[in-house]
Amino acid sequence: MQSMSSLFIVSALVLAGCASRPPGEAGTHLVYRDASGKPTMQIDYPSVDFCRRVEAIARRDSRCEAKSASSELQASATLRYNPGNMLVEGHYPDVAACQRANAKMARGVELAKPCTAK
Repeated sequence: MQSMSSLFIVSALVLAGCASRPPGEAGTHLVYRDASGKPTMQIDYPSVDFCRRVEAIARRDSRCEAKSASSELQASATLRYNPGNMLVEGHYPDVAACQRANAKMARGVELAKPCTAK
C-alpha cells in the first residue's frame, strides 16, 4: 500500500511540474503571444505582484515579462481599473485590434484614454 501512495505522490508532482510555466524573470508587462511567439497584446501593470495576480486568471498565452514588447505593437490605450482608480497602459498590434479588444470591458475596467496609433 505504501508503494501505491508513493507512486501517487510522485505522479502528482510530475503532473504539477508539467503544468507549470517555464521559469523566467517576472516583470510588470503582461504579454500575450501567438503560437509563433509574436506579441499580440501587452498590458503594463504597476507591480510584479499585481501582474502575477492577473496572469493567474488570464489566458494561457500570456505571461508577466520583465522586458516590454510594446515596441513591436503599433497602438495603445489607457485603461482605468476601479476600485482603486489604477491606470494601466495597453499595447496592441494596430488601432482596429485595440478597439476590438476594448469594445467590451470587464467589470471594473473602463477606457480612460481611447485607442491611438503610436
